Amino acid sequence: MSAMQAWWILPNREQGDDILASDGVRTLPLREVLDPRLRPKGFSHGVPTELLEKFDAGEILFAQKFPWPGNRQLFSVSAPAGVDASGRVVHIGLLFILGPQERPQFDILHAGLSAEDRKYARALIGRMTEPERGDLWAQSVRELGEMAEGKPVTNVALERSAVRFDSLYEIGPGGPIRKSGIRKKQSMAAIAVLVLFAAAGAWLCERSCEPLPRPAAQMGVSTWHLS
Repeated sequence: MSAMQAWWILPNREQGDDILASDGVRTLPLREVLDPRLRPKGFSHGVPTELLEKFDAGEILFAQKFPWPGNRQLFSVSAPAGVDASGRVVHIGLLFILGPQERPQFDILHAGLSAEDRKYARALIGRMTEPERGDLWAQSVRELGEMAEGKPVTNVALERSAVRFDSLYEIGPGGPIRKSGIRKKQSMAAIAVLVLFAAAGAWLCERSCEPLPRPAAQMGVSTWHLS
């Protein structure tokens, strides 16, 4: 039986004191879903400003994953969802609390959201369940969701975060995101180690499977006695 919990983090269009969350039917303050005292250091319920400064808001998906008590994981993905009355960008997000070995399922109820929020919820679900070819942002989120438990990770590297995260992707020259160079080096190092182990295993097998040398046949010696 699935232990996954999924909540929408709703855009704070009124810039109220409480950020609201919804399971698609009922709405309540986010603090009742995610206790602020337990909130991981570095957790963001929106898209970091440094990404908004570098990319078109419509393409950004920002995701995070954290270890969570009880061998669980906290996983979130956020996207810009328009602006409020003052022109500030607001965000819609999905927050998952995942059980051991669980992966996020993105087809989440959203009928109980406002008409405006439903529009952005449908767009987020569509990108995650039927991504367009070449949508690296959606790909990076899906890869993050498939990762095994570990230390805090983001889908795209942040330079101005107060918390040090591992990251799957980074900002490449000229702006587009690309696979993190650190990840590539780690993957190549892992492959090199596996190749070395395989070569050593083959050598040991070859040595152990060599036939033992047979002892030389001893020739019989005849002694002739002359009378």
